[in-house]
Amino acid sequence: MFNNGALDIVIGLVFIYLLYSLLATTIHEIIAAKLSFRAKFLEKAIIRMLDDEIGSLDSSRSKVSSQINAQIFINKLTADIKEKNKFSNSFYNHPLIKYLGEKNDVRKPAYLKSETFSKVVIDLLKGDEIKPGENPSAKIQDSLANGIIRWGKSDEDIQKQIDKNELGKDIQKDTLKFLKSIWVDSQADVERFKEQLERWFNETMDRVSGWYKKYTQFILMLIGLFIAIIFNVDTLEIVSKLEKDPKLREQIVQQADAFVKAHPNLEKELLEEKANNQKQVNDLDSTKTNRDSLLNAKNLQSDNENQLLKKKGDSLISQASNLVQGDIKKTSETLGMGINTYQWDGFPGFLKSIFGWLITALALSLGAPFWFDLLNKLMKLRSSIATGKDDDKQQQKGNQLPKINRVG
Repeated sequence: MFNNGALDIVIGLVFIYLLYSLLATTIHEIIAAKLSFRAKFLEKAIIRMLDDEIGSLDSSRSKVSSQINAQIFINKLTADIKEKNKFSNSFYNHPLIKYLGEKNDVRKPAYLKSETFSKVVIDLLKGDEIKPGENPSAKIQDSLANGIIRWGKSDEDIQKQIDKNELGKDIQKDTLKFLKSIWVDSQADVERFKEQLERWFNETMDRVSGWYKKYTQFILMLIGLFIAIIFNVDTLEIVSKLEKDPKLREQIVQQADAFVKAHPNLEKELLEEKANNQKQVNDLDSTKTNRDSLLNAKNLQSDNENQLLKKKGDSLISQASNLVQGDIKKTSETLGMGINTYQWDGFPGFLKSIFGWLITALALSLGAPFWFDLLNKLMKLRSSIATGKDDDKQQQKGNQLPKINRVG
């Protein structure tokens, strides 16, 4: 049977991790929006798909793992983008991509649909001088055979490129081989080729999600360490306090129970909020691309982007403020945590605090959904134990023999 005291300590600790994980996630979203993390990762993926020998994310990560500055992290991540990668550069210069950027000064979208990817790649291969009703297969075949990009070039430009023996320089070797292979697999059918490109894009995006998750966990750990130090969230000290004070344990458990009841679908709320942000971007993209001219789209983009980014930033800051002033403040006061609670206990005590902060940082890097799911399970376990004890008491009471009054 579980010891209630030990279980309450675990519940209290998990509840604290949950609250500060929510704060860390919100701070991460603010940083990601400010520094265009998602756009950078998408750009990195597009470059890896459309160009050869551009370096690896893993090597970039090892170079920046010792860097705390977020801007240096981003610069290291995309340092090799400055190289002359003609295919990916042409991809991002295509009007459909150019006007999907989240910011006017950095015209790089954070999200792309597979249909958009396939359309742009096919456009680059078939060119912009193709006539309505004309079958583009021949031009795509010619572009792949010669390793050239037709978009933005006239037939005369292409002939000059051939005369100068500059074939195969627009599309690099490995990428060209792969495009040729899926063109052959599609039997020179443009629709089937389109489907193959979209499948390729979707498979790559699955891997990008893994990359982004790793980097998110890395950034969350840095943010978690910052939070642990600022708010003095020392795991070892918290465990010590909860272990010594049963009343304190009960208070924290009650706060955890109230939080779970107030947010029964927290994980779903987090997912819905993320999906809503995605929808806002997609809606903005749709508005920008369904206009009479690209000029109108560009002007509309500026106003809508500024409003969207400002609204998103204000919302995230408001969430962080409410969390700090609400549940976190209440819990900090209960446990005696916070920047004003620092006490110098000598160098050994300081080392112990550092160790406690590091444990907290590692815990926060696991993310709020993990801790919310665990807290729910622990609260149910505690409830079942309490119910079992009540049933045992009732059974013992029922099994007692009635008192017999003897006469004489």
